[in-house]
Amino acid sequence: MRLPFIVLFLCAFIAQTSYCNDSIVCHISDIGGHYREHNVDFDTLKLDIRFNPLLGEVSGKELLSFKPIQPIVDSLFLDAPGITFNSIMINDPRVNITFSTTKEGVSIRFSKSLNWNRSYKITIDYKATPRRGLYFIGWKDERNLSRKQIWTQGQGIDNRHWFPCYDDVNDKVITETNITFDKAYTVISNGLLTLSRINPDNTKTWQYRMSKPHSPYLVMLAIDKYAYKDYPSKSGITSRQYYYADRPQDVASTYQYSSEMMDWLRKELQVPFPWTSYANTPVQDFMFGAMENTTSTIFGDFYLHDYRANQERGYVSTNAHELTHQWFGDYITEWSATHHWLHESFATYYAKQFCATVYGQDQYEWTKYNESLQAINADKNDNYPVAHSRAGSSRHYPKGSFVIDMLRYVVGDSIYRKCITKYLEKHAYGMVDTHDFYRAFMETAGINLDWFFEEWIYKSGVPEFTVAYETDSNAVRVFVTQTHKKDSLIKDFRMPVDIEVYTQNGEKIKQRFLISRTLDTFSIPIKANTQTEFVVFDPGYNVLKTLKFQRSYNELIAQAAKGKNMIDRYLAIVALKDTAVAKKQSDFIKLFDNEKAIYIKQEIIAQLGKTHNDEAIKLLVKGLKEEHFMVRRAVVESIDTIDAELIPELEKMLNDTSYVNIEMALRKLEKQFPNQAKVYFEKTKDIHGISENVRITWLELQIKDAMNPNMKELVDYTSLSYEFRIRVRAMESLQRLGFYNEQLVFNVVDASLNPNSRLAGPAERTITKFVKEDAFKTLLTNYISSKNWENWQSEILAKWKK
Repeated sequence: MRLPFIVLFLCAFIAQTSYCNDSIVCHISDIGGHYREHNVDFDTLKLDIRFNPLLGEVSGKELLSFKPIQPIVDSLFLDAPGITFNSIMINDPRVNITFSTTKEGVSIRFSKSLNWNRSYKITIDYKATPRRGLYFIGWKDERNLSRKQIWTQGQGIDNRHWFPCYDDVNDKVITETNITFDKAYTVISNGLLTLSRINPDNTKTWQYRMSKPHSPYLVMLAIDKYAYKDYPSKSGITSRQYYYADRPQDVASTYQYSSEMMDWLRKELQVPFPWTSYANTPVQDFMFGAMENTTSTIFGDFYLHDYRANQERGYVSTNAHELTHQWFGDYITEWSATHHWLHESFATYYAKQFCATVYGQDQYEWTKYNESLQAINADKNDNYPVAHSRAGSSRHYPKGSFVIDMLRYVVGDSIYRKCITKYLEKHAYGMVDTHDFYRAFMETAGINLDWFFEEWIYKSGVPEFTVAYETDSNAVRVFVTQTHKKDSLIKDFRMPVDIEVYTQNGEKIKQRFLISRTLDTFSIPIKANTQTEFVVFDPGYNVLKTLKFQRSYNELIAQAAKGKNMIDRYLAIVALKDTAVAKKQSDFIKLFDNEKAIYIKQEIIAQLGKTHNDEAIKLLVKGLKEEHFMVRRAVVESIDTIDAELIPELEKMLNDTSYVNIEMALRKLEKQFPNQAKVYFEKTKDIHGISENVRITWLELQIKDAMNPNMKELVDYTSLSYEFRIRVRAMESLQRLGFYNEQLVFNVVDASLNPNSRLAGPAERTITKFVKEDAFKTLLTNYISSKNWENWQSEILAKWKK
């Protein structure tokens, strides 16, 4: 979620929690994440809705039940920006209603104060043409190439644009949705499908019901011509996985491991799946990756692939992430945005853990390492903690996930799992804040984690450790200095860290020590007169940190060859990045031959790839023959000029299993061997790729002027007939070419008005590039002046008239 930027430095605890931890002394106040006050509790929400997709219009009748929670309640406010109300009625004949609207919503006034010992129902008849929350896809495509869909995205506060509600996380309702639409389509919503009927006007009504409460931002619907495949699990829950009826070839690869992840999460959390059903549904032009609507996840159809494309952008991790949200986010929900990490960090963490069971330890270590890089980079921009509404995606997702890893590392597996189970069970179908999670360890295992939450959750930063060691006759002494900048928010960190000593005689000794001071010295006993081969600080990368650890070339090569953990071997290779190629080449080639981890092979190729001697070229040829597509890609990325020995293997990549590899090989070959370009184009003429990446590249490389016949097809890909990733790719291609025409102007203006910022942003950048040219500006100005725009459109387009 993205909330207003407000930062105050205060010596206080986070304001919106009702609890206080006295050990928390000073941190960044989070006014942007305040708990929202309300005067009633909502119980049930029933929607009866119809659509006019050509007008982008929704008409609805809503039945909302609630109970006052204050002694005097003579008014009620519902979030409803842009909604037109025909009538609002209450089920108490003694109470009259008047209402008025503002740009934020509707204020309902009661003629007398409501009785806070009873419940009430209001019925609302309304109509809306929303620009947010509810999206009509493809209905204006006159060529009928685009999918025709309707779908919703409620998080953070966008459902209010298509039905009036108390649109915040700190209340829950039991919902029922009754949706009437063209019977040729399939309608999906939250809960069980309890009724469907054909109507006399060739429409169909679908009724979905929830049996447990959930937050209004999780209400969803999706409409398209879907088919589905059911994936049963041992735990008794069937995942209904929807796909486009005309693309059955994409089902198996997209939804692989669906049953396994449901069973794994049930076993891992020791809490049954909290809902009666579950589904995944792809939609076009989705502005995020996926959204964990209760019982019904929506995801971008850029994840819906056959096996060939799936290796580039698979859905397994995202699928596991959104499924985890059914517990963390939907079953238990944050009280306010300050505690958003309780949703995203846990979903990211458990997806990472599940993927380790599928793809192995190497990928798990690689994922953790990349989480750490994102967390460290976030701290270069600001100093928000994980528990803050402005923490940002890098902290809510990867840093929080790594922090949970560290928490499990600190308390141990059995205690962690027991506390998580109790935490979920205690707050079932309710709201939570960070202190509730903290208390779970105190109440369940008697553990005081003040120091851990203080360092990693309520404050920002990561430790910087500077490490050195020395060996005497019977011990290795390790010196650890905390050298990060310290201030009122960041102090010395307290953290258990493993240190591992490898000796020349093949012994491996690992001990855990508690780091807590600016300088700590630790002693690890070894056999008398034993020589140390190398020392690994924090083997397996269990602690989030930056590390300065000066070691010799021989020590690093030994670690790269003998380190137990993939990430330790990889980091040894990275530490040799600035070493002269002549010194390391022979050792690196031996390491490549003996190594199985693709990440290490990639790094070795990256460091040697621009070396044009015989041994390096042999390595690159070997890399192009590697089974894993990412190793082959590393070769293409690393070379600047193509040596003759590489040409046969590089030409084979024009039919690689990876569409991205095909695109990269085509660009490299065409650039260096333009006389052979026709041959390369002939080999790839029928390959479209993932989001048309190969086809668009194929067109771009052949266009030498704006009159080229391929120009029409390339410009066409920027139109609303295609999904947004294709449109963006084509715009970027045309920017590189520096070519445009009148049709491109029409297409990029349309794209710049799209609610999906991932399309609108690139469209604006395309206009910005070309508007400097008088001919383009004339086309643009004439087009804008020729149409009658809505007010909001005119506001966006006004800047191009200047």
